[in-house]
Amino acid sequence: MVNSPDCKVMNKTYELKLKSHIGEVRRVERFVKKMAAEQGFAESRLHDIMLVITEATNNAILHGNKLDGSKLAWLRCQICGDELRVEVQDEGEGFDPTTLPNPLDEENLLKPSGRGVFLIKQLAEDVRYEFSDKGTIVRFRIRFKT
Repeated sequence: MVNSPDCKVMNKTYELKLKSHIGEVRRVERFVKKMAAEQGFAESRLHDIMLVITEATNNAILHGNKLDGSKLAWLRCQICGDELRVEVQDEGEGFDPTTLPNPLDEENLLKPSGRGVFLIKQLAEDVRYEFSDKGTIVRFRIRFKT
């Protein structure tokens, strides 16, 4: 999706390499804020964009790479017209998204985690996962203009 030929009005691609350390989320937040300022993201969209990107990168670092310092994660964002195309890659073993517990089920409502994939699916469009022996890639699109 990132650098995809179906993007007719590609403006710019942003990339960030991440260590498998929980503190990297601060770098992701600064990265998204810088990109938003450069590209004129609508203020009303910034919260959702920040949320889906930080959830995806947190999942890559925590669940994919399991905080293994020898593994990396990558965040790639492409501006395409008024939409942001996002790709997050890890070096983990993958998972089956269809087997994740529903965070809206009563027994899961008070759990402190387990909402990342759900939130990404709710706030982004065209969410897709690719699994290989090299890791997992999640790709999605989100509009940054109102």
